[in-house]
Amino acid sequence: MTATLAAAYDAALYARARHEAEPTGALFTAPQRPRTAPLTPEQQRLNLELLQQGISSRHQAAPEDPEPTAVRALTIQPPWSDLIALEDELAKRIENRVWTTRWRGTLLIHGGLTLDKQALSLPAVREALPDDYRPVQGYVVAIADLTGIHADDGECTRWSERGSFHWQLSNVQPLQDPTRATGAQRLWKPSRQLLDAIAAANPTLTGRLAG
Repeated sequence: MTATLAAAYDAALYARARHEAEPTGALFTAPQRPRTAPLTPEQQRLNLELLQQGISSRHQAAPEDPEPTAVRALTIQPPWSDLIALEDELAKRIENRVWTTRWRGTLLIHGGLTLDKQALSLPAVREALPDDYRPVQGYVVAIADLTGIHADDGECTRWSERGSFHWQLSNVQPLQDPTRATGAQRLWKPSRQLLDAIAAANPTLTGRLAG
Protein backbone atom coordinates (compact mmCIF):
# COMPACT_ATOMS: atom_id res chain seq x y z
CA MET A 1 0.00 0.00 0.00
CA THR A 2 1.23 3.53 -0.77
CA ALA A 3 0.35 6.37 1.62
CA THR A 4 -0.57 9.31 -0.61
CA LEU A 5 -1.27 12.89 0.33
CA ALA A 6 -4.93 12.22 -0.40
CA ALA A 7 -4.87 9.91 2.63
CA ALA A 8 -2.55 12.12 4.67
CA TYR A 9 -4.67 11.93 7.80
CA ASP A 10 -4.21 8.13 7.75
CA ALA A 11 -0.40 8.34 7.42
CA ALA A 12 0.37 8.45 11.15
CA LEU A 13 -1.95 5.51 11.85
CA TYR A 14 -0.48 3.58 8.96
CA ALA A 15 3.15 4.14 10.08
CA ARG A 16 2.39 3.22 13.70
CA ALA A 17 0.53 0.09 12.75
CA ARG A 18 3.35 -0.99 10.45
CA HIS A 19 5.82 -0.50 13.32
CA GLU A 20 3.72 -2.29 15.95
CA ALA A 21 2.52 -5.15 13.75
CA GLU A 22 3.47 -8.69 14.71
CA PRO A 23 6.49 -9.90 12.70
CA THR A 24 4.47 -12.39 10.67
CA GLY A 25 5.39 -10.82 7.36
CA ALA A 26 1.78 -9.79 6.75
CA LEU A 27 1.47 -6.27 5.38
CA PHE A 28 -0.92 -4.06 7.29
CA THR A 29 -3.53 -2.56 5.02
CA ALA A 30 -5.52 0.49 6.07
CA PRO A 31 -9.24 0.55 5.32
CA GLN A 32 -9.92 1.59 1.76
CA ARG A 33 -11.39 5.05 1.36
CA PRO A 34 -13.87 5.99 -1.30
CA ARG A 35 -12.26 7.47 -4.36
CA THR A 36 -12.17 11.24 -4.30
CA ALA A 37 -10.99 13.95 -6.63
CA PRO A 38 -7.23 14.65 -6.57
CA LEU A 39 -6.13 17.24 -4.00
CA THR A 40 -5.05 20.64 -5.16
CA PRO A 41 -1.46 21.79 -4.38
CA GLU A 42 -2.84 24.06 -1.63
CA GLN A 43 -4.69 21.16 0.02
CA GLN A 44 -1.56 19.02 -0.16
CA ARG A 45 0.48 21.76 1.53
CA LEU A 46 -2.08 22.09 4.34
CA ASN A 47 -2.09 18.33 4.91
CA LEU A 48 1.69 18.27 5.21
CA GLU A 49 1.61 21.12 7.74
CA LEU A 50 -0.95 19.25 9.85
CA LEU A 51 1.21 16.13 9.85
CA GLN A 52 4.28 18.11 10.90
CA GLN A 53 2.37 19.77 13.72
CA GLY A 54 1.22 16.39 14.99
CA ILE A 55 4.78 15.07 15.04
CA SER A 56 6.33 18.14 16.71
CA SER A 57 3.66 18.22 19.45
CA ARG A 58 4.88 14.81 20.67
CA HIS A 59 8.30 16.31 21.43
CA GLN A 60 7.18 19.26 23.54
CA ALA A 61 8.78 19.71 26.98
CA ALA A 62 7.11 18.04 29.94
CA PRO A 63 4.96 20.30 32.15
CA GLU A 64 6.73 21.96 35.06
CA ASP A 65 6.62 20.62 38.58
CA PRO A 66 3.19 21.53 40.01
CA GLU A 67 4.90 22.41 43.31
CA PRO A 68 8.14 24.12 42.27
CA THR A 69 10.53 25.21 45.03
CA ALA A 70 13.63 27.34 44.88
CA VAL A 71 15.49 24.92 47.13
CA ARG A 72 17.61 22.04 45.83
CA ALA A 73 19.23 19.07 47.57
CA LEU A 74 22.43 17.11 47.14
CA THR A 75 22.97 13.56 48.38
CA ILE A 76 26.47 13.03 49.75
CA GLN A 77 28.00 9.91 51.26
CA PRO A 78 28.75 10.03 54.99
CA PRO A 79 31.09 10.94 56.56
CA TRP A 80 31.43 13.77 54.02
CA SER A 81 27.85 14.93 54.61
CA ASP A 82 28.40 14.93 58.38
CA LEU A 83 31.64 16.90 57.96
CA ILE A 84 29.63 19.63 56.21
CA ALA A 85 27.16 19.65 59.12
CA LEU A 86 29.95 20.50 61.59
CA GLU A 87 30.07 24.03 62.99
CA ASP A 88 33.74 24.34 64.03
CA GLU A 89 36.84 25.45 62.12
CA LEU A 90 37.42 21.93 60.79
CA ALA A 91 34.05 21.81 59.06
CA LYS A 92 33.95 20.95 55.37
CA ARG A 93 32.93 23.93 53.23
CA ILE A 94 33.97 22.61 49.83
CA GLU A 95 32.11 19.77 48.11
CA ASN A 96 34.10 18.04 45.37
CA ARG A 97 32.22 16.99 42.24
CA VAL A 98 33.28 15.87 38.76
CA TRP A 99 30.45 17.94 37.26
CA THR A 100 29.27 21.51 37.59
CA THR A 101 26.01 23.47 37.44
CA ARG A 102 24.90 27.06 36.89
CA TRP A 103 22.34 26.79 39.68
CA ARG A 104 22.97 28.77 42.90
CA GLY A 105 20.85 29.00 46.01
CA THR A 106 19.68 27.24 49.15
CA LEU A 107 20.92 23.65 49.26
CA LEU A 108 19.88 20.77 51.51
CA ILE A 109 22.72 18.44 52.50
CA HIS A 110 21.39 14.89 52.47
CA GLY A 111 23.40 12.01 53.91
CA GLY A 112 23.26 9.02 51.61
CA LEU A 113 22.71 5.44 52.70
CA THR A 114 26.18 4.30 51.60
CA LEU A 115 29.05 4.99 53.98
CA ASP A 116 32.47 5.84 52.54
CA LYS A 117 34.41 3.54 54.86
CA GLN A 118 37.78 4.40 53.35
CA ALA A 119 37.27 8.05 54.24
CA LEU A 120 37.09 7.15 57.93
CA SER A 121 40.78 6.21 57.86
CA LEU A 122 41.95 9.58 56.50
CA PRO A 123 43.81 11.70 59.08
CA ALA A 124 41.86 14.90 58.27
CA VAL A 125 38.54 13.07 58.70
CA ARG A 126 39.57 11.42 61.94
CA GLU A 127 40.72 14.79 63.29
CA ALA A 128 37.46 16.54 62.44
CA LEU A 129 34.97 13.90 63.59
CA PRO A 130 34.24 13.22 67.26
CA ASP A 131 35.53 10.01 68.81
CA ASP A 132 32.01 8.67 69.21
CA TYR A 133 31.04 9.50 65.62
CA ARG A 134 28.04 7.67 64.21
CA PRO A 135 27.13 8.35 60.56
CA VAL A 136 23.73 9.85 59.81
CA GLN A 137 22.43 7.94 56.80
CA GLY A 138 19.24 8.62 54.87
CA TYR A 139 18.54 11.99 56.50
CA VAL A 140 18.87 15.67 55.62
CA VAL A 141 21.57 16.83 58.05
CA ALA A 142 22.21 20.48 57.12
CA ILE A 143 21.18 23.42 55.00
CA ALA A 144 23.67 25.59 53.13
CA ASP A 145 23.99 28.16 50.37
CA LEU A 146 25.76 27.12 47.18
CA THR A 147 27.48 30.41 46.39
CA GLY A 148 29.98 29.43 43.72
CA ILE A 149 31.75 26.67 41.81
CA HIS A 150 35.24 26.81 40.40
CA ALA A 151 37.44 24.37 38.57
CA ASP A 152 40.42 22.75 40.25
CA ASP A 153 42.77 25.53 41.36
CA GLY A 154 44.82 23.53 43.79
CA GLU A 155 44.02 22.90 47.42
CA CYS A 156 41.93 25.99 48.14
CA THR A 157 40.87 24.35 51.43
CA ARG A 158 41.94 21.29 53.36
CA TRP A 159 38.96 19.45 51.86
CA SER A 160 39.58 20.29 48.19
CA GLU A 161 40.42 17.48 45.79
CA ARG A 162 42.56 17.77 42.70
CA GLY A 163 40.79 17.23 39.39
CA SER A 164 37.33 18.12 40.74
CA PHE A 165 35.02 21.09 40.63
CA HIS A 166 34.97 22.79 44.02
CA TRP A 167 31.47 23.68 45.20
CA GLN A 168 31.63 26.55 47.70
CA LEU A 169 29.22 26.24 50.63
CA SER A 170 28.39 29.07 53.01
CA ASN A 171 25.85 29.87 55.74
CA VAL A 172 25.80 26.21 56.77
CA GLN A 173 23.32 25.35 59.51
CA PRO A 174 23.09 21.80 60.84
CA LEU A 175 19.65 20.38 61.50
CA GLN A 176 19.16 19.89 65.21
CA ASP A 177 16.62 17.24 64.28
CA PRO A 178 17.67 15.54 60.99
CA THR A 179 14.77 14.66 58.71
CA ARG A 180 14.47 11.37 56.85
CA ALA A 181 14.42 11.65 53.06
CA THR A 182 15.05 9.57 49.97
CA GLY A 183 18.01 10.87 48.01
CA ALA A 184 18.74 11.00 44.30
CA GLN A 185 21.61 11.57 41.92
CA ARG A 186 22.89 15.05 41.04
CA LEU A 187 20.86 18.06 42.22
CA TRP A 188 17.32 17.07 43.09
CA LYS A 189 14.16 18.94 43.99
CA PRO A 190 12.90 18.40 47.53
CA SER A 191 9.13 18.31 47.79
CA ARG A 192 7.18 20.99 49.60
CA GLN A 193 6.16 18.28 52.05
CA LEU A 194 9.81 17.53 52.89
CA LEU A 195 10.63 21.22 53.38
CA ASP A 196 7.62 21.61 55.68
CA ALA A 197 8.72 18.57 57.70
CA ILE A 198 12.22 20.00 58.11
CA ALA A 199 10.83 23.38 59.18
CA ALA A 200 8.44 21.77 61.67
CA ALA A 201 11.30 19.86 63.30
CA ASN A 202 13.75 22.77 63.03
CA PRO A 203 11.78 26.03 63.50
CA THR A 204 14.89 28.23 63.24
CA LEU A 205 15.18 27.21 59.56
CA THR A 206 11.62 28.14 58.59
CA GLY A 207 12.63 31.38 56.91
CA ARG A 208 15.33 29.77 54.77
CA LEU A 209 12.96 27.03 53.63
CA ALA A 210 10.08 29.33 52.77
CA GLY A 211 11.12 29.46 49.09
